[in-house]
Amino acid sequence: MTISQMRHEEALRRARKRAREIRSFYISATMYAIVIPFLWIVNLSTGTKIWAHWATFGWGIGLTIHGLSVFAGRSFFGSEWEERKVEELMARENLKVVSNEKQVVQAQMRMLQAQIEPHFLFNTLATIQSLIARAPDKAELMMDNFIAYLRQSLSASRSQEGTVKQEIELLRHYLDLLKIRMGPRLEYDLEIAPGLESEPLAPMLLQPVVENAIKHGLEPKIEGGRVRVSATRADSHMLLRVTDNGLGFAEHADSKGQGVGLANLRERLAVLYDGRAALTVADAKPGTDITLSIPLAALAAPTNAR
Repeated sequence: MTISQMRHEEALRRARKRAREIRSFYISATMYAIVIPFLWIVNLSTGTKIWAHWATFGWGIGLTIHGLSVFAGRSFFGSEWEERKVEELMARENLKVVSNEKQVVQAQMRMLQAQIEPHFLFNTLATIQSLIARAPDKAELMMDNFIAYLRQSLSASRSQEGTVKQEIELLRHYLDLLKIRMGPRLEYDLEIAPGLESEPLAPMLLQPVVENAIKHGLEPKIEGGRVRVSATRADSHMLLRVTDNGLGFAEHADSKGQGVGLANLRERLAVLYDGRAALTVADAKPGTDITLSIPLAALAAPTNAR
């Protein structure tokens, strides 16, 4: 059965139900018009105490309610009211589901931060310790960047929404720390189009992508390479791109866009922006090009968890 046939059958079922309701009311009204006068004739002809008014009023009230349920009930408590009530309850249930999903995503984000920060913390402290004796200037520079990174990261972990500028600054401190460790093998560019600095952005969206690009693309490459992060405007969306000239698709399966990290990121985007955001992965030849398309708040406010 096609959709149009199903709709026709449903409309026919409702029409028949409606016809039965109207016929039932007409039968009740006809019976009222016949029986009530007969009762008054019997009551008045017997000459006893008046009692027919009880049947008149009682049956009349019932008939009135019946008429309202048939003719006005579609708007108040009939089929139309039922449909509106079902839609309202469904909307509430969907809202609860979305709210629960966003709470799960927030918990995943906090767990992700908890996983990233200790690993990064220990590696950075070990590098600083190794530099103190042989390169104290580098150790001091690395400590300054590390403190700035921790301050920015702590601020991001306590908020459910940040800005593009805050995310880029967090990446800057992160990349500065890695650059001290990797030396000339790591170069980076960070660019934000004018007007996007204050654009709202869920925290920790870009760092896993940048970390993935360095871990799988640049670090295994003997000569290293460059990672470029940019934020631009495209109609009603903001494009966040992370491009590297590392090993790319050929060497690492995770760069093909099927890895767990990118799958989790896709899930976060779907929940935080109600399906209006997207993540695409392309082969940069060499390297990988990952783009996050996020709706601009000025045109389509993101429904992230607040």
